Amino acid sequence: MVLFVMSVVAISLCTRQPTCIWRLLSRVVAEVRDAADYSGVVRVGTGDTAKRRNQSCINIMADLDCQRTRAITEGKGQR
Repeated sequence: MVLFVMSVVAISLCTRQPTCIWRLLSRVVAEVRDAADYSGVVRVGTGDTAKRRNQSCINIMADLDCQRTRAITEGKGQR
């Protein structure tokens, strides 16, 4: 089995339908978020990072017991 990994931008360029790809991706992400079960999470760690200073910030929530990322959300930039 061969697995190809492509960015959303690359897929939208191949299909020439960028809006459909983003809509599909948004719907799938919303379904996964709704189905997420955090009932077993006991210890949580949070952090934030920025791509460049004063730009594109994200917040990260991780389960410290099994060392897995549980959520990544858009952060607040210093504008």
